[in-house]
Formats: sequence, C-alpha cells, structure tokens
Amino acid sequence: MNSCTNSANRRCVRLAPQIWKHLAGLAVLVFAVVAAGCQPQVRQVAPPPSEPPYSEPSEPVPALSDEEILASATSAVEQIVEEANICYRETVFEIDIRVEDRTITLTGKTSDEKLKQSIVEAISQISGIALNDEFTVLPPPELGDKTWGVVKQPVINLGEAPGSSEGNSTVTQARMGDILRILDKQDGWYLAQMQDHYLGWVNPANVALYDAGSLDDYWFGEVALITAKMTQALDSPDGRMVFARWLVQGCVLPVSSADDGWVEISLPGGGTAFVKADSAVIYPDLDSVFIEQKTAGDVIETAKQYIGLPYLWGGCTSYGFDCSGFTQFCLKMNGYQIRRDADLQYEQGAPVNTIEELEPGDLVFFETYRPGPSHVGIYIGDYRYIHSGSSGGVAINSFNPSHPDYSVSLAGKFLGGRRIIK
Repeated sequence: MNSCTNSANRRCVRLAPQIWKHLAGLAVLVFAVVAAGCQPQVRQVAPPPSEPPYSEPSEPVPALSDEEILASATSAVEQIVEEANICYRETVFEIDIRVEDRTITLTGKTSDEKLKQSIVEAISQISGIALNDEFTVLPPPELGDKTWGVVKQPVINLGEAPGSSEGNSTVTQARMGDILRILDKQDGWYLAQMQDHYLGWVNPANVALYDAGSLDDYWFGEVALITAKMTQALDSPDGRMVFARWLVQGCVLPVSSADDGWVEISLPGGGTAFVKADSAVIYPDLDSVFIEQKTAGDVIETAKQYIGLPYLWGGCTSYGFDCSGFTQFCLKMNGYQIRRDADLQYEQGAPVNTIEELEPGDLVFFETYRPGPSHVGIYIGDYRYIHSGSSGGVAINSFNPSHPDYSVSLAGKFLGGRRIIK
C-alpha cells in the first residue's frame, strides 16, 4: 500500500481495486424465554429498591484525540484496501483522510461504489466522531447521463494519461464496437474502463457517447462478430472503404441487414457500412457472443494464424500484439475471459508447477525484465508454446534443448503455468 502523511492529522492513500470484500458489523441480540410445556410463562421481577445500593463511581472513558481518530480511520481503510486486493490498472481509488475537532473528512474518488460503502461503514463505527463524506464515486455528476462510450474507429489506443496514448504510453487497445464506461474527464480526454475492467485515457473523437437507454437501443437485435483476421468496411457492397484502417478480428457491431453475401453493420454514432458475409458470424444478440467455451485446440488454432505478426507494445488486435494482449485475445475469441496483463493473468486459473505437467491451452509464464510474471504465452504441446515476444513477434518456441525452436533465455526463466481451460 502506498500512503503518505501530509500533516499530523491528514493522511492520503493512492491505490486502485477490482476485487473487494465487504466489511460489516455484527450485532447480536439475546432474548430470554422461560417456557413450561407449550405455554410461555411470565416471570415476575421485583421492582428496584427506592435507594440503589452504593457503588464506587466508574472512571469516565477518555475521548479519543484527533491523532488517535486519524490512526484508527487510516487503519480501517488500510485493512479494507488490503483485503480488496486493489489493482490500480483496473479500479480508480484515491482517498484523503483529515481529522479536525473529532470530525473525519473523507475526500477523493473511486470507481468502485461498494468499496466506498465498506470504507464509510467501517469509519462510522469509530466511537464519538462525526463524518463528513466528500468521497466521490465515479463518474461524477458533471459528466451527465452520457457515461457510456462505443469505440467508433477500427482500432484505438488507450493511454496512460490525457493526451498521451502513443508508443510506450499505450496501455491497451480497443476495437470498433467495444463498450467503454466513461469515468472522468481531464484536459479534454476521457478516463475509460473497458469491459475487462482495464483503465486508460481516450481521445473523445474516437468514441460515440450514449446514455444507458440509447446504448441499449443501439445494441438491440442481431450483431456481427468479425472472424476474419481483417476485413474492409465499405460504404456499399463492392464500394469504397469507410475508414483508413480495416476492421479487425473480434470486432462486434449491430446488424442492420444481411443479403447477397454482404452484412450491413450499424456504426457507432450513426451511419452504416458493409462487410463481406464470409468475414463475419451473426449472433442473435450481444449477450450470445463469446460465451461458448471452445477447446484448447481452438485456442491454439486462433493463435497460430498470427505467426509472424510483429510485436506491438500495448497491442491486442490483428495489427499487433504484446504478450498478454495476445493470450487474452486468443482465449476471448474462444469463450474465456481473462485479465489484461501477465501478472494479473498469473492470478487466475489453477497452478501448474512444472513443464512436465503442462497441457495444451495452459498459459505459461516467465520472469523476464522484472521480478514476478512479466511474459506469458500459450502451451501447445510437445514442450512448445506460442507467444508474442518483443524481438520476434508471434512465434513458437520450445522448452526442449533438442528442438530447433528452443529458447535458452526463456526456458531458464519459466515461472509456472496456469490452467484456464478445464
């Protein structure tokens, strides 16, 4: 946990979660019932004497000082945050705690409403305090009702800061049709949360905004999943390209019509385009896509079609992948939802401790440029794995020194596996 002390009576915490555990108090009420047979009996109690017996006066409980209240509040927040296993890449969490004249003031913001509730409930249990709650749940009211975005370009970058989304500043990517939760706005850019909970800053020009009702209307009815590695979006059958870039595999958009070898798709923000029917699969609704859990062989087949594709930092589309973007994409296309980064994926699934225990479809992790899991691939059998490496892009390598595709550097850095496909 990162914390800082700003003054004697002020502390702030800068973190960010995905998983939380609710903290609640326990109240126990005890009732005494005296029963004989099946009928309750009333027990008479003598009235108290007019003069109560003398007893020594009890010592008054001293009131907590502001410093003690601050320490107690900080400890409560730290415990909740630790139990929540917060990841700043998936949840916004910034809190500032101040105490003055036995009044606790909470300021800051979070994208997890339940986390805020847990904190407020825990702090409210501190004896003899008043609570001034200015802790904001995102999105803030000033964003209005249109706090949902749909990506309206074939591929966009999400950046680490407003105005910074290119090169090493790219944290991840989104495809046309991806739904984003708009959490905040700064310097003209939106802080957005993807459906895998990953956070990043997006240029407003790249998203169409919707309120909850209009978003449901946009997605009502059949949808098309792009299954070709890439396909053109045209202004008419055999017409001109609508966008400078092609649509990529995994893109999902509503269907306007389907006829004579073409599918007309509805574009975010308005308008339509046409894609070849053999480049897409039509589903009855959005909820039907990505729910069929296919085999390890299907995952490996999806991965192998990209052999030779160059590595791209932050990439997770047919234009280029980083290592964890590649594994996340291959599993998602076959019905398995995993988190965005290698270290986060390492927390999922069942552990596989040795190379000999690996099965096709297992994720394999390596400790490369920093301690812990920092590189990931997919095991394909016979001691081989497929991955997107920074030097060779998507390639197959082996743990076996007798194989021509043996990677001595990665074999010595194998950290373990995780089994997602049962």
